[in-house]
Amino acid sequence: MTIVLSIQTGHNATAALLQDGKIVGVVSEERFTRVKNYSGFPTESVQWLLKFGKTSAKELDAVAICGEKFVSPYVPPKPGKKSSLLVRAYGWLEYKSGPFYWPLFKIKSFLIDRKGNESEKNLLFKWLHGEFKIPKEKVSFVNHHLCHAHSAYFGQSGKREKALVLTLDGEGDDSCATVNVAEGLKIDRKASTWRHYSLGYIYSMTTRFLGMTPLEHEYKVMGLAPYASSKGEKYFLKTYDKVFKDIIWLDKKNPLTFKSKFPTNRFELHLKKTCVGERFDNVAGALQYLTEELVKEWVRTAVKKTGISNVYAGGGVFMNVKMNMALSQLPEVKSLNVLPSCGDESNPIGAAYFAYLKICEEKNQKPNIQPIKDLYLGPGFDDEVESYIKKKKLDKKYDVREADAKMVAELLAKGEVVARCVGRQEWGARSLGNRAIMANPSDLRYVWQINEQIKMRDFWMPFAPSVLKEREADYIENPKKLGAPYMIMAFNSTQKARTELRAAMHQADFTLRPQLVERDWNEKYYDIIKEFEKLTGIGGILNTSFNLHGKPIVSTPKDAVEETFENSGLPHLLLGDYLISKRK
Repeated sequence: MTIVLSIQTGHNATAALLQDGKIVGVVSEERFTRVKNYSGFPTESVQWLLKFGKTSAKELDAVAICGEKFVSPYVPPKPGKKSSLLVRAYGWLEYKSGPFYWPLFKIKSFLIDRKGNESEKNLLFKWLHGEFKIPKEKVSFVNHHLCHAHSAYFGQSGKREKALVLTLDGEGDDSCATVNVAEGLKIDRKASTWRHYSLGYIYSMTTRFLGMTPLEHEYKVMGLAPYASSKGEKYFLKTYDKVFKDIIWLDKKNPLTFKSKFPTNRFELHLKKTCVGERFDNVAGALQYLTEELVKEWVRTAVKKTGISNVYAGGGVFMNVKMNMALSQLPEVKSLNVLPSCGDESNPIGAAYFAYLKICEEKNQKPNIQPIKDLYLGPGFDDEVESYIKKKKLDKKYDVREADAKMVAELLAKGEVVARCVGRQEWGARSLGNRAIMANPSDLRYVWQINEQIKMRDFWMPFAPSVLKEREADYIENPKKLGAPYMIMAFNSTQKARTELRAAMHQADFTLRPQLVERDWNEKYYDIIKEFEKLTGIGGILNTSFNLHGKPIVSTPKDAVEETFENSGLPHLLLGDYLISKRK
């Protein structure tokens, strides 16, 4: 057996385990530390993976680290927190230098970044040996965007057809975007954009400017954007012209790459100069417009240059589901396959595939790479639920009973909100049913109830539906028959959806971000939705992630009960096979 452990350190630290070409587990450290987007070494994630995979550090064939430079990504300070005077002065010089900032950057890279990279690698080797006795010789470093490309292509494609593979993010290993051609077992990079011409940075800096947390709340800005339009009128265009126009474009010398007016990691200085006084919704709308239009042009150009219309995509910018919808509607694009949860937490998947292919090549073995199917790749605790309930004497405080799908569906049909912590947890940012808060999707009252009593979400943020796969045509417009099992793609809704799934869509533009559920992917979750359909005629439910605002999605029974259920207005919790209900 060939076994590869892969590790993403820094922002949203994550680890994955591959055995004979199959990803058997992926988990982010935040699920153990309970610190959202935890940055550091994923110690507990690696410990769980080795235990789950019934393997040891000695049996590992390789340890693949995401990133060649191994420099933690630049994280802008949170709103209200100022950088040091020296850092601010350097940033101002870069911004003012515009396209001529190169000498400054080269000096900084030589004096600071290089030494920092060497120091961080030494810390990594020390951690791997100290915690797991993993020798330095087993460790290799995989280019950041190669990780994104390998996870996007090999994680989704079982046919190995010729494909256009695009990566787009803030930055990693000095790049922020790449264009690749994949076929069979090879991925060939055709173009790469220098990291300081980053569209991702523009989005993150604007997120911070609007008072939200960069590298975390970009989805909130995307959710706000549709409120800057009404009945076809785009109120945000004046803001776009004033703030965003002519800042970033496709390079005329190589239109597969981007170019910008100044280093975009200094975009916040531009915002302070041009954006003060602009309406917050118009800023969001203008930013989303820039993103969609620029990336559409990039994709069209890449398809034309390569002659390939079958597109695979990865990298944090592709977490933008509205942009993905706009790309999917391009006539030049035959199919669009966006890796679910495609931020840096997906890079261990690509790194594991890359290392596995390298091992097979060295051993002259035929690779057996298997794409990911469902995303239930983390820990599960169903066998511990009964003992946990007894230990905590939950039956003294709550009504506790064994429950089946019909019982849960009856509660949902009556308008009750039910949380679900069952089976192996999902990897990634989306709830796909196993760590979910469920509700009737037809009534907007449940949006208020979940927002105010449980999630404390911003008022403009939409919820999403889990829909029976066989009811797809009733609720979404999907002429290209794109797969949608992961909530990574938005679609226009049908009139039927606007009645039956009214609470599980965007309230400004009526788009949906669905999870299409098939029974052989998640039998127990499917059965709840099916029973709900029998009772109501509605083939879907509202599904949002099971967590409190600012906390990671729950992992263990303790997280579900003590962190979330007992500190919110949740009335019911399905924990394994047991329904726990608060007494009225």
